[in-house]
Amino acid sequence: MLRVLSSVLLTALPLAFCLAQKPPQPVQVSTKLTKPDSEGRQLLTVKIAIEKGWHIYANPAGAAGPVPTTVEVEAASALRDVQIQYPPGKLKMQAGENFRIYEDTVEITVRLQRAVINGQPDSSPLTVTVRYQACNDQICLPPRTVKLTAAP
Repeated sequence: MLRVLSSVLLTALPLAFCLAQKPPQPVQVSTKLTKPDSEGRQLLTVKIAIEKGWHIYANPAGAAGPVPTTVEVEAASALRDVQIQYPPGKLKMQAGENFRIYEDTVEITVRLQRAVINGQPDSSPLTVTVRYQACNDQICLPPRTVKLTAAP
C-alpha cells in the first residue's frame, strides 16, 4: 500500500508542478490617448509588443479558426464615433492556409469622438479591451483578454 501511494505521489507531483507554472506571456499591451479637442475628437493608440519568435493574428486573420486581434473602447459617457484601424499584418502560410499575423510591434489606431457636455468635451478615462491569441511555431496559447485604462 505504501509503495502504491509513493508511486502515485511521484507521478502526481511533476504533473502538479507543470500545471502550477504560469504560461509564457510573450505580449505586452499599452495605450496612449491624446487630449480631446473642442469637438471631443481624440486619437487612441494601442501598442502591442510581441516577443521575437511569437506572433498574434491580425484583424482580419484571413482564415477561419485563429482568434483575430480585437480592440473595444468604452467610456463613461456615450461615444459618438469610433473608427478602429487595424494594420493589414504580414501574410503567413501554415498547414496549407494563409493567415495574416502581427509580429514585433504593432500599433492599432482608434479615432473617436466623445460627448461634449456643457461646452466641454468629456475627458474621463476610457476602458480599452484588447483580445488576441499568441502563437509560436510549436504552440498557441489560449486567447487572452487584457483590459486597460487610458487617460490623456
